[in-house]
Amino acid sequence: MQRIRMPATRQNKLLRRYIGFLLVSAAIAAVLPGCASSRQAVSTTANLSETLKDLAVRHHVCGVTIAVIRHRQSDSVISASGCKPALKVDADSVFQAASLSKPVFAYAVLQLAAQGKLDLDAPVMSYLPQGYRHRFSPLKAEPAELVTDARLSSITARMVLNHTSGLPNWASGPLYFESAPGTAWHYSGEGYLLLQRAVETVTGQPLDRFMAERVFAPLAMHHSSFVLNESIAQRLLPGTKANGTPRTTMALESPLAAFSLYTTAADYGKFLARLLNDADLLAQSTALPVVADASVGLEWGSGWGIERVRDDIHIWHWGNNTGYRAFVIASLRTGDGFVMLTSGENGLELAEPVARKVLGVEHKLFQSSMLGTDIVNLLCNTVRLCF
Repeated sequence: MQRIRMPATRQNKLLRRYIGFLLVSAAIAAVLPGCASSRQAVSTTANLSETLKDLAVRHHVCGVTIAVIRHRQSDSVISASGCKPALKVDADSVFQAASLSKPVFAYAVLQLAAQGKLDLDAPVMSYLPQGYRHRFSPLKAEPAELVTDARLSSITARMVLNHTSGLPNWASGPLYFESAPGTAWHYSGEGYLLLQRAVETVTGQPLDRFMAERVFAPLAMHHSSFVLNESIAQRLLPGTKANGTPRTTMALESPLAAFSLYTTAADYGKFLARLLNDADLLAQSTALPVVADASVGLEWGSGWGIERVRDDIHIWHWGNNTGYRAFVIASLRTGDGFVMLTSGENGLELAEPVARKVLGVEHKLFQSSMLGTDIVNLLCNTVRLCF
């Protein structure tokens, strides 16, 4: 979005601050009572399909598909459209899965580690003798820089997977560190791109081909790809704003481990079911967790968020791309869970009530700032300023 440039006078600065204060105040005043009523309004007697339809309509989510897992097996796929005219949404509808890409990539990395082809605790740079070129935009090859910061050599694959690499989420200029590697949790897409380059070097394949051979073909994920192609484009639902109007979205034509996965809920459900049935990889995914959000007791393992609920452990992740939102969660004790893909920027509003419906327990993870509403959605939902 382009910003309107104004003369840098004190009067204009004060005016902009005042307008911003009014907008945010109005948004907060409007949204707080709405949050409470939204949680209470979900029917306890409606089935999941009815609940999903109701939520999609209420939150202007034009396309949503959920794959439910029961006892570590794919159980059902449910779809809904909350816009008029209604979109055709079904089990074969493709979405941008956004950061739900990360657990799938982590799964493949852990497989490489189990085969002795990659050491999770060795420096990632030991697999990159040619060095690492950091892109100022992950979607463009240039501008870029060859990183010379010595701290890069301290980062391991495990640090990348559990977000303790110290790297920022993204750096639009020269690469910098949020903290020393291995010392603190900072969510980082940059780290995943670094590890992607190492995997591509080890395997001799670009990420999209490696993932197709390592994960998608064995799991019969026939509608999944880390790049946009003709087959994917034919099934892809268009992304939308929080009010359900069209949103111009990225065409992800270069594979990116952090967020470029195109998939269906049914395909992702196959992946989730497979992971829940692989005791060794599941143990690796949850081994040596680090504190991610102490305020609500959240930890992070290798590719997954971890929440401990009573006598159970839940693995989870969320996704946020322009025009799309996604969420996945599963219980390690019962083997129940679901993945939800949406083509709307209000999509995460559906995650908590659906989780309550499928899993039957309350989750503190929804109180985490990680899942907080951004200002663009807040303004669109409350004062109808939809940028």
